[in-house]
Amino acid sequence: MRGDQGRESHKQLLRELNEERAAALRRISGTLESLIRQLHASRERVRQAAGAERDREVAALRDLRARALKYRWYLEVQREALGIRRHEALDEFYKVPAVEELGY
Repeated sequence: MRGDQGRESHKQLLRELNEERAAALRRISGTLESLIRQLHASRERVRQAAGAERDREVAALRDLRARALKYRWYLEVQREALGIRRHEALDEFYKVPAVEELGY
């Protein structure tokens, strides 16, 4: 009897861990999607700005891109924690524009 209870407790713990991993994956991907949207909006602000304001907007855009790249990496790490090892399709769905693509 004790063995069955122990195995069931272990299964429950594994389910809870996987649920938390999946929730973390959703949070990370949501943040990454938001950062990518913000990057595109920031690019437009840079295009419309001039002088010192433009310099500030370019710096903000670069910082935003660095954060997006960090979250892209977090996404890969979290997927690997769930046993997902192939990440090639991520760039299709979560494309962080290169600096050259941003034009700055």
